[in-house]
Amino acid sequence: MDIELVQKAGLTKPQATVYVTLVQSGPLTPAEIAERTGETRTNTYALLNKLEQLHLVRNIGQKTARYQAENPANLEVLAEKRRKIISKNEQELKGGMSALLDLFYAHNEAPGSRTLTGRDGIKEIHHDVINTGETVYLIRTPFDSKYDDLIKVFRERRAAKGIKTIALTPATPHAKQYMTDGTDEKYRFERTMMPEDAYQSPVEIMIYGKKVALVSYGEAEIATVITSPLIAAAFREIFLMLQDYWKRVEV
Repeated sequence: MDIELVQKAGLTKPQATVYVTLVQSGPLTPAEIAERTGETRTNTYALLNKLEQLHLVRNIGQKTARYQAENPANLEVLAEKRRKIISKNEQELKGGMSALLDLFYAHNEAPGSRTLTGRDGIKEIHHDVINTGETVYLIRTPFDSKYDDLIKVFRERRAAKGIKTIALTPATPHAKQYMTDGTDEKYRFERTMMPEDAYQSPVEIMIYGKKVALVSYGEAEIATVITSPLIAAAFREIFLMLQDYWKRVEV
């Protein structure tokens, strides 16, 4: 039996060596195991204790300890448990990454960026907007209709958190309706409209706090977040210049 193969279940090399030794030799005493593996007796007892907890060996001795390997199928069970733990840890790390990056960039001058993909990546950007809790400056793309359900949910969540959205949007019939029927007011949405053909890129721009999010609703579905007070301030300044222009132009 390959020791490296057994290690893939999550065992250390010494643990795997003891287990393989028992599989190949049958029941052995701790002293015999120590002699065959080159481990000290103290380490051997510790390794056997851990393997027993993992249900990979058992003591079949009466007065004298004597260990036997459990069925190798238990390695599959152990590997599955390990996979679930790794998956859970990955999700927890992913959930806390924005806060960790914010803390890092708060004490480092160089700007940072993250790129996320797919619908889950775009959701993560919207979650970050809500967690940041600051006014959102938004340039809406006309190509985000396939995400209407997602945008509606997060618009409601932003409003529930008291987050104001200041937006430049194409002058679509829906946009005009929302301005007049109270929808924008309900969602704390301050809208300035521009002609429908004024901005044709499938990339939506959100500026919030120290961050700028560039969300592509094209085929690639990529979202990039730049964390930098200076870059965020520059994008906000550009946004306000555009807003001032379109407020003075009859759409």
